[in-house]
Amino acid sequence: MITLNEADAMEVGLTSVEEGDESRVFQALDSLTGIAVDFITENEEADAERVIFSIDEIAELAAEAKLELVTINSILAMGNLAKAAAEKGFESTAGKTVVSIGKLGKKAVKSDLGTASKVAVTTLMEIRKVSSGQRGTEETVTMALLFREIGLVAGKRDMEEALINVLTFLGEVGRNVAGEGLETESLSVLLLLEELGALASEKYFDEALSSTAISVEEIGKLSLKKDMQGAFLQSQWTLETLKVQAEENVLTNSSIVTELALENFESEGVAETDESLEKLQKVKELHEKILSKM
Repeated sequence: MITLNEADAMEVGLTSVEEGDESRVFQALDSLTGIAVDFITENEEADAERVIFSIDEIAELAAEAKLELVTINSILAMGNLAKAAAEKGFESTAGKTVVSIGKLGKKAVKSDLGTASKVAVTTLMEIRKVSSGQRGTEETVTMALLFREIGLVAGKRDMEEALINVLTFLGEVGRNVAGEGLETESLSVLLLLEELGALASEKYFDEALSSTAISVEEIGKLSLKKDMQGAFLQSQWTLETLKVQAEENVLTNSSIVTELALENFESEGVAETDESLEKLQKVKELHEKILSKM
């Protein structure tokens, strides 16, 4: 395959998306990915970032045009570039690329590209696992919010499978941070699980709501072990909310799941405090701050 220079690759990519010529788009993306890798290797962060966002621009058009294979290829390319940037210490570029992948996952759902949205969510988790620099509080909450954004669109478009995929990975993030004793991050995930769980209930997605409740219970148990009383209380409140919603919408399985989870927590006797409420409010403010910058 002929390698194009940056300007030609960008022009070919955009034009070929409009024409529906996938093979030419792949050629352009391969060329741009190679150029971005070279810039990262040569410590040229600004140039690498520019090329990555060119890939993102092509990918967004491809998603809008429902070219799912091109969208998937673009997500995977940006995922690899985010990892390379993080390994090189280009944390700003890596972080911006993560946000771009999340937004692309959201756009994929809007275009009913379920597989592409799944690839976006999986790619985000892979980046988190290998990039230690993407594990600070704000970075973790940002990723959780990206999952939430994808999940909200999936639920509203009646794509239960895509929503369950988001809930699965969001639950994994929650278990990880709770196991590490990170209360702010745990509270963040619990709030987002409650929001997505409410949407699942509204859409009568019994399986999705059950999945949400199971994750909340597991995060609550880990929070208790780590003496994070605020996160444990939030897990209880979330389960109580989900239980009421499940019963109101006659969701049989999730009603049972939430009931059993709450019974497991009843004997713990953790009381609400002003401190726990203040922590929760700070997390909500952090959500607003991050969302305003996305």
